[in-house]
Amino acid sequence: MFYSKKLVEAFAYAMFLHQDDKKMGHPIMSHVLDVVSLILHFGGDEDTAIAGMLHDTNERTKKPVLGEIKHKFNANVAEIVSACSDSKDDSWKVQKQKRIDLVASVDKSALLVLACEVLSNIQRLLFRLHGAKNKEQVFSYLKTKGGIEGKLWYYRAFADALRGRKEYPELAYELQIAVRELENLIY
Repeated sequence: MFYSKKLVEAFAYAMFLHQDDKKMGHPIMSHVLDVVSLILHFGGDEDTAIAGMLHDTNERTKKPVLGEIKHKFNANVAEIVSACSDSKDDSWKVQKQKRIDLVASVDKSALLVLACEVLSNIQRLLFRLHGAKNKEQVFSYLKTKGGIEGKLWYYRAFADALRGRKEYPELAYELQIAVRELENLIY
């Protein structure tokens, strides 16, 4: 089921749209595939996996792609991607506050994509902190876009908001543990 033609098409489309994109200095597709892996691990369906594959496309491309996503895949996938997209016009802090606020009301599929993205980001930071020969490079990244305190605030507030929802208790637990570990490494 999860290796359908549509999921393969979503992978190819994401590769095309993200061909030069980086996240934390690495090709963004490694993050995208990590998010999809987490979505599948926590029980996401095919539309949710496809949306996870495309979750960064709308905010990273120069042209709007939600119409294309709706046409290539379906309205549900486009709605999930839209819900998971930050507004380019908002500051980092406003974007993150909107995501935290969204946790309470967003549908189950979009919630899974959002939470898996946050968990992936934290796990990647932990991986880099544990394995870094030069931790200053990681701390330099953490100082961008909200700073260290801002990122920790966002991750903690998101994890706490997710705990208020009952759909994904195992994911909420994993997120709490990851945030606690990140806090312990930084403080």
